[in-house]
Amino acid sequence: MKTHDIDAAVRGLALTRTEDRITDAAWTQVAENVTSEHAPAVSLEPRRRPARPRLLLAAAASLLIVGVVAATLVNRPGQNQPQALSFTEQGDKLIVRIVDPTADPKRYNAEFEKMGLDITVKTIAVSPPMVGMIAGITGRTESDFKPLHRLAPGEKCNGTLNAADPGCQEGLELPKNYDGEALIEFGREAKPGEMYLHTSGSATAKGEMLAGLVIHNKPVAQVLPQIAARGVKVVSYLSGNAPDLDSSQTAPGNWYVHGAMSHAPGEVILFVGAKPEK
Repeated sequence: MKTHDIDAAVRGLALTRTEDRITDAAWTQVAENVTSEHAPAVSLEPRRRPARPRLLLAAAASLLIVGVVAATLVNRPGQNQPQALSFTEQGDKLIVRIVDPTADPKRYNAEFEKMGLDITVKTIAVSPPMVGMIAGITGRTESDFKPLHRLAPGEKCNGTLNAADPGCQEGLELPKNYDGEALIEFGREAKPGEMYLHTSGSATAKGEMLAGLVIHNKPVAQVLPQIAARGVKVVSYLSGNAPDLDSSQTAPGNWYVHGAMSHAPGEVILFVGAKPEK
């Protein structure tokens, strides 16, 4: 609030009766006190009836001060909506990192749009290790896709930040003048029964359902109980050397497991064969 606005507001309280008028010196002192951080007690010099004008002016000063403080607290932009993405310039490049991996895709898209970038984010169901990570980047054309570079956690971070810092997770590097169109697929937790659209290379990889389980070239009959002990179900069998094997059938117990792939929460697909894999 400007000083001349406060002066006008205070003068608006002036009484119309000539016998209740306040001296010019009193008006000046009140205006100065309203804009001061520590306003002293107001001492007025009324010509007549001193008590009532003093009370009115003191109340006016208090209301004006409260109004200024309230406006400062309420009108703070973004007070309840932190950024979902961070944008950092490095030379002629722009570094984009995910600040809030749980944000609604609309927030990501809005922040890209605010930066003048035609980049859209959509979420897809992924296996546990991929949740909160970029699952894929595609461009409308090769010229749209080629300038985009995916950054691993810890890559091109400022100062002392490293891959363990939330502000230095994986991101995207692109030219500051990027004028292409791209789509980013961002991993989210799958719903029960929902098929994963992106997984690790193997269901035994770190963070996957069968993490650490040794199954390669082990007999099917030996592997199935170990998988069941993890609370995981085999929903399909695939075989390269037995194309006539129906995926819904159970593979012979004396066949060998070549690998496993996460399919959905609590479900995997086994790759099997009649002989051990070389």
